[in-house]
Amino acid sequence: MKVRDIMTKDLTSCEKDVSIRELIFILDSAGVPNMPIVDEEDKVIGFISEKDIIRACLPGYFDMLHTASFIPDMNQISKKLEQISGDPVEKYMQRDMIVVTEDDDDLQAAEIIIRKNIKNLPVVDKYGRLVGQVKRIDLLRHLL
Repeated sequence: MKVRDIMTKDLTSCEKDVSIRELIFILDSAGVPNMPIVDEEDKVIGFISEKDIIRACLPGYFDMLHTASFIPDMNQISKKLEQISGDPVEKYMQRDMIVVTEDDDDLQAAEIIIRKNIKNLPVVDKYGRLVGQVKRIDLLRHLL
C-alpha cells in the first residue's frame, strides 16, 4: 500500500515569516504539537514544534531536566517567550526534517515514525509540495 492510501490530507502549515506568537495561536487552534513550514509554492522547507519554541526560550532546558535539582522558573520562560514572540518562525524551525512522498510504501512511513519517534510525518508530492501528513493514528487505523 502507498502513503497516499493512509495519509490524512491535512495541509495545516505556515510560512517562514509567521511570528512565534502567531504560530502558537495556530498550533493551539489546530490542536497540533508541530507544523510543517512551507514556502510560497507550498514546498516544505522546515518543521517546528512546541519543543523547538521551549528550547528557544530556555537553551539547555531539556538537558537540565535530567537532574532532579532543576526546577524551571515559569517567569523566566514567560519573559523569554515574550522576547522572541515577534521573531519569525524561520529563526527557530528545523531545517533537517524527514518527509515521505505520497508514492512511498506505507511500511517505509511506519518505520520512520516508529524509529524516529515522530508524531506526524509530512507527505510531499514529486515537486516537494505538502499534500498531507501521516500521523501515528493513521498507521493504527490502517493496521486495524
